[in-house]
Amino acid sequence: MRQAVRTVFLVTLTLLAVSAVVPALAEAGAAAFKPTRPIEFVIFAAPGGGSGNFAEVVGSIMEKEKLVPVAVPRVYKPGGSQAIGMAYLHEKKGNPHYFGSTSNSYILASLTGASKTISHKDFTDIAILAFDEMVVFVKQDSPYKTMKDLIDAAKAKPKGIKWGGSNVGGSDSILAAMIGKAAGIQFNYIAFQSGGEVNASLLGGHIDIASGNPTEVMPQFEGKTMRPLVLASEARVDKLPGVPTLKEMGFNVTFSTFRGINAAPGIPAAAVTYYQAAAKKVMESAVFKKYVDDNYMTAKFMDGAQTRKLYDDFAERSNVILRDLGVVKK
Repeated sequence: MRQAVRTVFLVTLTLLAVSAVVPALAEAGAAAFKPTRPIEFVIFAAPGGGSGNFAEVVGSIMEKEKLVPVAVPRVYKPGGSQAIGMAYLHEKKGNPHYFGSTSNSYILASLTGASKTISHKDFTDIAILAFDEMVVFVKQDSPYKTMKDLIDAAKAKPKGIKWGGSNVGGSDSILAAMIGKAAGIQFNYIAFQSGGEVNASLLGGHIDIASGNPTEVMPQFEGKTMRPLVLASEARVDKLPGVPTLKEMGFNVTFSTFRGINAAPGIPAAAVTYYQAAAKKVMESAVFKKYVDDNYMTAKFMDGAQTRKLYDDFAERSNVILRDLGVVKK
C-alpha cells in the first residue's frame, strides 16, 4: 500500500514538474531571440485604410510600451491589389525584422490573380488580433425595414435589388454572393471605385443596399441618413443594439475582415515565439482596447497555427464564390 502511495506521489510530482517546464520553455524560446534593428511593418495598401490604421496602432504600441527594444517604422507598399507589398516582404526571406499587415485582401490577392506567384502560404504567420465586422445597410427612408423585407423583394424580383460595393472579387461582392446563395436569391451587384462613391449612390437612390465595416458608416447611422439591417458577425455588436445577425435569421453566413500580422518566410521559430508574445501584450494595452472599441471591432487572439487554418479555410470558401462570380476560371 505504501509503495502504491509513493508511486502516485512520484507521478504527481513528475506531472507538476512537466507543467512548470512547458511555459518556461516557451519563455526561453522567446528569450532566445530579440530584434537587433528596426522592424519594418509593411502595409500592402495606401495610407488611411483599415490595414494601415491597424499597423499604425500596433506599431505605435510596440514602440511606446517598449514591447520590443527597437523602432517599428510603418512602410507603405501599395499597388497591384496587395501584390507589390507581398512581393517586397517575400524578398526578405529568413529576415525576422519585417512584419506585414494582413487582411482578407491579402488572401484574395492570389485567388484573383493579382499576385500570380505568391500566396498567403509563402509567409510566416504570427497572429490575428482582431476582426472588423461587416454590416449591411440601406438609406434611412428605404422601403426595406428589415433584411427579411429586402430578401422577400429579391425573391419576387430576381436581380432587381441593386447592391453596391467594391470591385467584383472583393469583400463586398463575396458577402453579397454568400447571402444570395444562402437565401436562394440573386442581387444585381454594382462595383464602385471607392466607399464614398457607394455611399453617394445609396443616398441618391441609385442602389438599394450596401455593406461595409461599421466604423465606415457609423457617422451616417448616427446622422440618420443610413440604417443598418443586419450584421455578418458571429454575435451582435454592442454599439449597434437591435441589429440582428444573419445567423439569427437562419442563414449560416458570417463574414468579417481579420486584422493580423505576418512575417517574411523562413524566419527562426524563436522569432515567431517572441513576436507572438509581443502581440499578446499589444492586445492587453489600453490603447489597443480603445482602438477596438472605437472601431466596433471584435478582439480575438489567434496564434500562428490557428491563423493559418483560418486563412486556408477563408481561401477555400472564397475560391468557390470567386468561381461563381466569374473572377476565377472554372
